[in-house]
Amino acid sequence: MYACDYLEKGVLNTLLGVTFPAPSKCWLALYLSDPGESGTSGTEVSYTGYKRMEIEFSPPADASGGLGIQNLSDITFPTPPTAVGTVTHIGVLDSLTGGNMLARNELVEPLSIGAEEPPVLLAGDVLLYLTGDLSRAWMTRVLNLFRGQALQGTTPYYALWNGSPEAGGAELSGGNYQRTAITFGAPAEQASGQVLARNSAPASFPRPTTAWGTWTHTAIYTAAASGEPIWIKARAEPKEIKRGYMPRIAEGSVSVGLN
Repeated sequence: MYACDYLEKGVLNTLLGVTFPAPSKCWLALYLSDPGESGTSGTEVSYTGYKRMEIEFSPPADASGGLGIQNLSDITFPTPPTAVGTVTHIGVLDSLTGGNMLARNELVEPLSIGAEEPPVLLAGDVLLYLTGDLSRAWMTRVLNLFRGQALQGTTPYYALWNGSPEAGGAELSGGNYQRTAITFGAPAEQASGQVLARNSAPASFPRPTTAWGTWTHTAIYTAAASGEPIWIKARAEPKEIKRGYMPRIAEGSVSVGLN
């Protein structure tokens, strides 16, 4: 499934210190056409007795090269008295009626629904997974939104690492080293449809008074010390941070999104 604008913007706004509340329940809906990034463009199924069905998700686990969740049990919609048409898409929303769409996807095979044929999705049919530069810790937090756990707003800090923080790396250290706060602007939708948050101001580290080591990975953390990684990205080329060299972050050079 693909994240919709509401989910993407809510997650990225946590970088501005805004907590994203989790829905008390998630609901699965059927669509005759694509509801789109906004979640409002498609045509939801409508027949006598139809309603969205509650969906419960598994704990996050390895999936498709990232982390994912899936529906724990079969989901059976009410039986339609007449033919409905062909369902092409599904959506996960935060309300039984109206509300906001969190994620949506096209069915692998369109589902033609005739009279007296209740639509059924089997356990594991609804899979939502994340890949990309978000840390595994933050992927877990994002996916747990679908399981009723709010995502707390944070003050992000930029950190320099030798190796990935999630693969045995070590944060750089030495005279005058410390993480630096990084400020993000409001999330914005790109031409591709993806929503990104970019740093809205330049930032720089203190000038090293001793060598700090080799900078191979950059990470955004939830705190000035310790904390949890949010985003991790490998540099195109390692960089030796020697005495006197002051690492700088250009405005707009850091972009964070959901994949």
